[in-house]
Amino acid sequence: MHIEEATENILAAVRVTREDITRAKAFILQSTESDVAALADQWLQAQNYTAPKDIYLESVDVVETIDLIARSFSLRMALYQAVWELSNAGEVLVAGSPSLWKGSATWSTPRGGGGLGLDQINCSYPAKILKPPLTNEIALDLDIFLQGLDCASLHDGILEAVEQSLRCFRRGLYLPAIAMLTAGVEATWHECGTAIATKLANQTLQTTMIDQYASLSKKVAEIRKILQGPAGKPLLKAASLRMPRITDAEMWTTTLRDRRNALHWTKAKSFVAQHSDTAALLLGAPIHLGTLEVLRKSC
Repeated sequence: MHIEEATENILAAVRVTREDITRAKAFILQSTESDVAALADQWLQAQNYTAPKDIYLESVDVVETIDLIARSFSLRMALYQAVWELSNAGEVLVAGSPSLWKGSATWSTPRGGGGLGLDQINCSYPAKILKPPLTNEIALDLDIFLQGLDCASLHDGILEAVEQSLRCFRRGLYLPAIAMLTAGVEATWHECGTAIATKLANQTLQTTMIDQYASLSKKVAEIRKILQGPAGKPLLKAASLRMPRITDAEMWTTTLRDRRNALHWTKAKSFVAQHSDTAALLLGAPIHLGTLEVLRKSC
C-alpha cells in the first residue's frame, strides 16, 4: 500500500457517531477520573481499541491496522465531544484550559518510514473536569436518558419534547416538565396508532388518529382495543411484545395525563408538582416510549 492511500483510508474511516458519544457520556459519568486525556485512554482500553501507532505498509494486515487506528481516533474524539456536551448540560464542570488533541501515526517499510499527514484529525478538549456538587437521581442528558432506544427512528418533535421536559426538570419546573413529556408521549401514541391503522387498513382508527379533537385517552383506548383483538396478535408477535407491555404503557400514560391535567384549573386547582413524582414519571419514559416505538417500527 502507498503512503497516500494509507492516509486517505484513515481520513475516510474516522467517524464520530452519536452512538459512540452516548456511550462515552455514560462512561464519563460513571468514572471518577478528572484528567480528560487519561479518561480518554481509559475509555479506549475499555473498548479494546488500543491501536498501534505505526503502519507497516507491506504487511498483510495493513488494512486491519488502518481500521484499528481510525477507530481509536473516532472513539477518542467521541469522548471529547461527550465531555463538551455534558458540560453544556451541567452534568460536569470544566476545570481546566482547553487542549488540542491531534491524530498521529507513522508508516514504515523495509526502505524507511515517516509520519502520515493527518492534520485534519484533531479535537479540542478541556484538560480537567469535575462533577457538580449535587445529587444526580437520574441521568438528565437526552442521549443517556434514552439510551437503548433507537433515537434515530423517533420523530424529531418527540425528541424535542423529551429534551424540553428534561430541561424543565433540571430547573425545578416540574409541572412544565410533565406537560412537555405528555406532549411527547401523545405524539408517540399518535405515530404508533397511525402505523397500526395503515398496516391493518383500519379506517376507524385512522379517523381517530387524525381527529384534532380526539383525546389522548380515546386514542390509547382504541389502539389497545385493536391490539387485544385478533388483528392485533400478529402485530404484537412481529414486535416481540406481549399485551401486558401495552397495558403498562397505557397505565403509565394515564398517570402522566392525570398529572398534566393540573394545568386545567377546573380539574385540579393547584399547579404544584413534586420532584419525586415527576422523576418517577420521567424514569418510566424510556421503557414505555421504547415499547410503542418497537411496535410502530414493526408495522
